[in-house]
Amino acid sequence: MNDYKSRKLGCVTGMLTSLKLDSLQDRMTYNHLVMLYKIAGVMVPAVDPDKYLTQKVEGRLIKPKRFSDCETKNIIRVANNTRSFKTINAQTN
Repeated sequence: MNDYKSRKLGCVTGMLTSLKLDSLQDRMTYNHLVMLYKIAGVMVPAVDPDKYLTQKVEGRLIKPKRFSDCETKNIIRVANNTRSFKTINAQTN
């Protein structure tokens, strides 16, 4: 376990497996979601959620079934999640 000088391929993977740790990518994703939750819940005083988070108001459309003898034109808009946010599109030149 204390083999920090080994150049054997996959030694870090072996350590992560033996310690039953998640991959770096999984841990980063988890930490990003935790930070988003804290910002949205106003638990981080240094970050103003109104400045960085924009509510996403659109939901999915539910169209009624159409029958041969009846046609309805009412379409219901249902919000999937009350705490959904728009994603920021990154653009570079």
